[in-house]
Amino acid sequence: MHLYRFKLWPVFLAGYGIGFLLAFIFFAAQDFFNGVSTCQKSKLNLYSASRSDLFKWFISDVWITEETVFQSWKESANTTYSEWLTNRKLKIRDIDVDKYLYGPKIKEELESTWLKLHIHVTCVVFVKNIKLARSIQDTWGKHCNKIYFFGQVKDSKVPIINFDIKLVSSWQMLCEVFNYIWRSNEVLEWLIFVKDDTLVILENLRYMLGPLNYTQDHYLGHAVILWGQPYNIADAGYVISVGVLRKLIKMFDNSEKCMTSGKYWKQEDYYLAKHLASIGIYPSDTRDQYLRGTFHGYPLQSLLWGVVKTGVYWTRALYPIKNECCSFMSVTFNVGESEKMYTLNYLLYHFHVLNKKAIFGSKNAVTSISDEDVWKVALKEEFNITNLNTISSEMYYEIWHSKYSEPGQLIGKNYRIND
Repeated sequence: MHLYRFKLWPVFLAGYGIGFLLAFIFFAAQDFFNGVSTCQKSKLNLYSASRSDLFKWFISDVWITEETVFQSWKESANTTYSEWLTNRKLKIRDIDVDKYLYGPKIKEELESTWLKLHIHVTCVVFVKNIKLARSIQDTWGKHCNKIYFFGQVKDSKVPIINFDIKLVSSWQMLCEVFNYIWRSNEVLEWLIFVKDDTLVILENLRYMLGPLNYTQDHYLGHAVILWGQPYNIADAGYVISVGVLRKLIKMFDNSEKCMTSGKYWKQEDYYLAKHLASIGIYPSDTRDQYLRGTFHGYPLQSLLWGVVKTGVYWTRALYPIKNECCSFMSVTFNVGESEKMYTLNYLLYHFHVLNKKAIFGSKNAVTSISDEDVWKVALKEEFNITNLNTISSEMYYEIWHSKYSEPGQLIGKNYRIND
């Protein structure tokens, strides 16, 4: 008996941990990811907190509204997101979540919609697992302006592009992808490259990219150093501007150059950085002002609870993470299972937390007829009876029963009317 109780403890602890993690995601997703932030109505999810304030932030109804500032802005843009919006003569104000979801229609534009229209992001996904590719297509892939799937597999639902040439390295495949997208004649501003086990939060990415100029050279991600070469690791995803892509195409404008410029599989991210370094382009610092990371090659739960193993990702980071692991404006996380991709997508975009007393959501539907008078209207419309003063409850029953002997007859009649 004692042994049995002892075995239940790991189950209890695991359940407690999962419950706490989901609660954290619920609250973190409250405002920005449920689609209620607006360009003219609300600021983005500008939450920041020190370690000592984290628990206070977690349980409070008053959200901390200090603006997130990325180190990359200091390097090149020398401005913040709010300043960038002001320079574009845009106004933002808070929105009532309850009113937005259940209140009268409004004409003001959602901030996330405005960002998608003005910051064009092309998503490139490298596919090995069909189920993961399908989950991306159904979830965060819809938030890309354009999405491409590349791989050596085929699927009836996901349009995976296969190259009809022999590939000698993963770099050659990446190089061929550059050329394919460049020749597609699609709009190109920013491109993010990820594996199929990656979740991308496009709204946060556009927030990061807003103050930056896509015609200039930008190379973003989680940077590590290997053999003296800094590069953005593929497991966390990486972003390049069209300015960088243009220079890559000049260097590798045909399959021959792609094939001879790299020979090892699983090193395409390293080769990319090496070639970019040869023309003076290096990874930017994507940490926020509290030196928390934004591109993550590990699952959220592993990062939060510190269960990931020490490795190159941490020990050789070009821009080391301080204090908490993750910025509240994080861009990517690893998601190893398609079911988790759907779950996180639901929490981010469809789960709503109303942290005050609801008004519109709990309002009764407006009716022009009181409940007491409904039966009178029914008799008038159904039987053309207008003298209602002498009708008792027994007579009321007999009137209806004379026309509809079975309840199913009335139901069927209503169905036919609705059809």
